[in-house]
Amino acid sequence: MADALNQNPVADLEAKIIALKGEKGWAMSCYIPVFNIVTCVLSSIRMVNSKFCMFHAKQGFVLFLLWFLTIVVAVFSPILSLMLWGVVLLLHVSGMVIAYGMKMTEIPIIAGFANKIPDDYIFKMLTGKSVDKSTSQTPKS
Repeated sequence: MADALNQNPVADLEAKIIALKGEKGWAMSCYIPVFNIVTCVLSSIRMVNSKFCMFHAKQGFVLFLLWFLTIVVAVFSPILSLMLWGVVLLLHVSGMVIAYGMKMTEIPIIAGFANKIPDDYIFKMLTGKSVDKSTSQTPKS
């Protein structure tokens, strides 16, 4: 009972707001063109218990692969590569807007590939550890 009296609801609310801002920042950084491979990996490790961050990290990773594909296409057709690059850039911006709004909206086609990646795959691959699912967080819409 003494613990219930010592809890400060304002401090708890502040901690939740800070956590949400952190999630939003990590999720948005997963859509920074070219550098998103680094931020997706870091987000997958640092925010492994956040469904929101993992959702955006997986989509950001697929967008990086698509970005890399534009480079390969440039060898064969620079015009096609330029058009594909514009589409990929638009998808990056839309991903940032979605993450900023704290939504888990799937980007068409990209999400189909991203959903095939297990949530904790990158974490397990890099750290060799399994994830504790008991502290999983999801943002409220």
